[in-house]
Amino acid sequence: MFSMDKFKIKGWIIAASLIFSSYEQAQAQEFGQILAAGADDANQYFEQFLTPGINSLGVGLAGGWYNTAKPHKIAGLDITGSINMATIPDTEKMFSFSEQNFSQFLLRGNGGDDMVPTLVGGSPVSGSEIYIEADQTIVYPEGSITIENEITFDTPTGFDLDDIPVATGMPTPTLNLGVGLIKNTELKFRYLPQQTYKDSKFDLIGFGVMHDVKQWIPVIKNLPFDLSAFFGTTRLSAESNVELDYESTDTSTGTRTSVKGTGKAVFESTATTIQAIISKKLLFFTPYASVGYNIINTNFDLTGDYTFEAENPSAGKNESITVSDPIAMEFNDAGGARMTVGARVKLLILTIHADYSLQKYNTFTAGIGVSIR
Repeated sequence: MFSMDKFKIKGWIIAASLIFSSYEQAQAQEFGQILAAGADDANQYFEQFLTPGINSLGVGLAGGWYNTAKPHKIAGLDITGSINMATIPDTEKMFSFSEQNFSQFLLRGNGGDDMVPTLVGGSPVSGSEIYIEADQTIVYPEGSITIENEITFDTPTGFDLDDIPVATGMPTPTLNLGVGLIKNTELKFRYLPQQTYKDSKFDLIGFGVMHDVKQWIPVIKNLPFDLSAFFGTTRLSAESNVELDYESTDTSTGTRTSVKGTGKAVFESTATTIQAIISKKLLFFTPYASVGYNIINTNFDLTGDYTFEAENPSAGKNESITVSDPIAMEFNDAGGARMTVGARVKLLILTIHADYSLQKYNTFTAGIGVSIR
């Protein structure tokens, strides 16, 4: 039997190793079984399995940029760390496994239900499994091959958000440095140098700019509130080495199926936000609000060359095909309109803030920082 738990970790560590660094690497032979169904089925399944978690992470990367509409004065500094939690709806913790959407995948042992977990959906029905019937012709862009054996693997298991205290989505940390410039303009930076975990590595970079627009509007420029425009973009990139070495042999017939090869799992998520922010300072308390738009794009690819072999000695048959870059997924439906309401408390140079954003994945943000000038 094929357990997807470890491969789920292999793929997802690229997107979430900042938070779940305790996940272990997958055994590469296990991933070979799902690739044996062909690139189309593998892409289709993993896109539905990963979408909620990847979208939550992408939306989280767009948050935590600001806690006031007032830019720093020239040479003013701000260092703020935040945790952004983009809520994953209960409706996205499972997805409908429709066999008509797959060329080869079939589902059995799921209690008559077609709902299976996504990455954040916990465990499937006990005994639930996905299988590919024997003697199936699998089509790849490079050609086709007939799989001699039935290939069976456990329905992929997600992690259960209920097991993570206060988590409603993928908790995404951010750390910003803000520097005040002329004309009530502030530049903001995010940077995480390349980090390595086992055979995975990842890095993060981002920048933003806040500018006081009220100063240019004669009717309101002397009114007692702050109004700024903000643009910010963040990119998280990661990759992990992949080595597949899967082989299955039916001892009664001598038929054999194998998948072998090396490559990389490559992940990149870009989160861009454009906001209009308004705030009002009341002694040490500053409420703020904003409206704007997020643009979230994420790609997840499996690159490299993988050789598939199917052998049937009794029929004198031995087929082989090499497939390049079999997995290519794009996630771009997490963006959209956004409205945020929050507040900041400042005690001398220490700031504490929290806000809530209404958007496709509603997000709670809380953070602490140091603000000078």
